[in-house]
Amino acid sequence: MFKLLFKSIRSRILPVSLVTITLMASMVLLLSIERIQKATEEGFNQSISGVDAIIGPRSSSLELVLYTVFHIGRPTNNITMQTVDDIKQRKDIDWLVPIALGDSHQGFRVIATEKNYFQHIKYAGDRPLSMSSGSAFNQISEAVIGADVAKKLNYKIGSSLQISHGSGESIGMKHDDFSFKVSGILNKTGTPIDQAIFVDLKGYELIHIGWQSGKKLFSLDRFDMSSITNDELTPKTVTAAFVGLKSKLTLFKFAKSIQKYSDEAISAVIPGIALSQLWSVIGLVDKGFELLSWIIIVISLIAMVTLIISSIENRKREMTIYRANGASAFFLSKLVVFEALLIGVTAIIGAIVFVTIVSYLATDQINVALGITPKFEWVSLEEVKIFGIILLAGVFSSLVPAIMVFRKNIHHGLS
Repeated sequence: MFKLLFKSIRSRILPVSLVTITLMASMVLLLSIERIQKATEEGFNQSISGVDAIIGPRSSSLELVLYTVFHIGRPTNNITMQTVDDIKQRKDIDWLVPIALGDSHQGFRVIATEKNYFQHIKYAGDRPLSMSSGSAFNQISEAVIGADVAKKLNYKIGSSLQISHGSGESIGMKHDDFSFKVSGILNKTGTPIDQAIFVDLKGYELIHIGWQSGKKLFSLDRFDMSSITNDELTPKTVTAAFVGLKSKLTLFKFAKSIQKYSDEAISAVIPGIALSQLWSVIGLVDKGFELLSWIIIVISLIAMVTLIISSIENRKREMTIYRANGASAFFLSKLVVFEALLIGVTAIIGAIVFVTIVSYLATDQINVALGITPKFEWVSLEEVKIFGIILLAGVFSSLVPAIMVFRKNIHHGLS
């Protein structure tokens, strides 16, 4: 039967090939969306790793994660450095890194922090931040920039930059009386870190000397820098603090105790939980694309059935010859079903091979363009289920032309 099937397909190679390619293209789209969605979700949930809790002013947990991790939105309030120092003394804390937000440089967020930020903050599971060139800042006049900042602004080690007061749509005056020099450029991470500029907290505090309510009262050019003490450069407030605990088992107890902190209204957000909540909202967009892919697959299956039905009308002579040579109506019906099955299997194998090879060869390009790193795998269990559903749908849809063949051939046999 299979020899007969291949001969039949070969006689109609062009229309069969076009339907197979169409079905394969729709499966490539579905498989690509499925893998990109999975890689995006993993990258999204691992935008910041190694951080057990984020301490900030009492507000929405999603809002705190948005402006501290994704640099979206503006902080509504700050927390005092006295509170940060107080919490840092807790015995259950392994490390604590404060950050201050509020300024920017040519559209990129400026994050004021301490040098140990680059030691403790990780991404994509447990991957540490690393420098493509240079090193972390050692002086208050040095800055570290993300990979996207360096690429877009063409900055190199030693480049000077001046930051502006405010960020987003509320950018104010430029701190043009003090310049930072790039001391390090981070490797690409595929996270918002790539689009950030990091400066020392003391340097950040320095450029705000002489400022009040977002306005510059006097310039640092006329200020005696040697008269500034170390205490004056210690910030009074920060936006938030990233915390690493000695034991993960104490996480919920820690978050609850921070919520009850009496000296200031603060809260501790668990990044993993907040990111999952955020993805449940953002993931709806991917569901829309996935639905579109399924619609395209349904259209492709309809096209396949249409081809088989139309070919039946043009294969009356072929079918009559088969019957004359002893082929039963049931045999011819099976021939139609196996043809649909062969088209479906060929399209599935072609889609898997194409997407996997492209993913493997273009991993770096995908990471640079989309900021995600797809895993190299031929096919996952979830994808096997999806393709199984598509294959069954193809077989069931082929029953329509198969029944037509069965009835027509019985009629011809009786006549």
